[in-house]
Amino acid sequence: MQDLCNLLFELSNVDRLNILTELKKKPMKLSHVSKRFGFTVPETARNISRLHEANLIAKDVNGVFHLTPIGEEALHLLPGFKFLSKNKKYFMTHTLNTLPSEFITRIGALANCKFVDKIAESFFIFETMIREAEDYIWILADQVLASALPLIGEAFTRGVECKKILPRNVNIPESILALANDPVFDRAARAHKLESRYLDKVDVVIFVSDKTAAISFPDLEGRFDYLDFIANDEVAQRWLASLYSYYWNRAKR
Repeated sequence: MQDLCNLLFELSNVDRLNILTELKKKPMKLSHVSKRFGFTVPETARNISRLHEANLIAKDVNGVFHLTPIGEEALHLLPGFKFLSKNKKYFMTHTLNTLPSEFITRIGALANCKFVDKIAESFFIFETMIREAEDYIWILADQVLASALPLIGEAFTRGVECKKILPRNVNIPESILALANDPVFDRAARAHKLESRYLDKVDVVIFVSDKTAAISFPDLEGRFDYLDFIANDEVAQRWLASLYSYYWNRAKR
């Protein structure tokens, strides 16, 4: 535990973290580090020494500093802390604990996601994802979203395929069932363009398309408010697609 505390202490200093990040881009001599950040030489030497003692960096025979394998891995793990710290207000009232542990440890993939804190904007983004989809739409939700049904019907005419996962005991109002009874959904199912599966319990809300993806976590009572994180990069999109596939493979027809 002491080793962990020592490592976190070195990483908690903004100057040393900046030096590590810069050395990840390219190895540098001490004088170049000093010039890059505008540090004094003694100040730079002190920070370099601490990073060296922590085995985060090493120096070659030419006096050039570079990341060690430990330093590389430490930087790979930091995005998870970045994601939590950037969204700490949200995670005071929401939880990651419903996710499989292997995905929690990789939560840093969402570090650059945009947080949407207005429900109306979230639903607009969902609807836009469906309108713009060209190949597929994957939905995991705790309820049937009435506003999405006509848009999904239109997507089928464009050749878009749709997968959806719902709770096994989902309660669908009659008004929404009437929308779902549109023959376009039956034709899509017969053509294998619409597949539905069910889970005993929905742990997270996910929307994935060939364009982008979004995720909403449950609050501390297990309810969903549809405040979302929107994937803005390929890393986050792959993480969300992988999480969706995890639940798809465990859901029942």
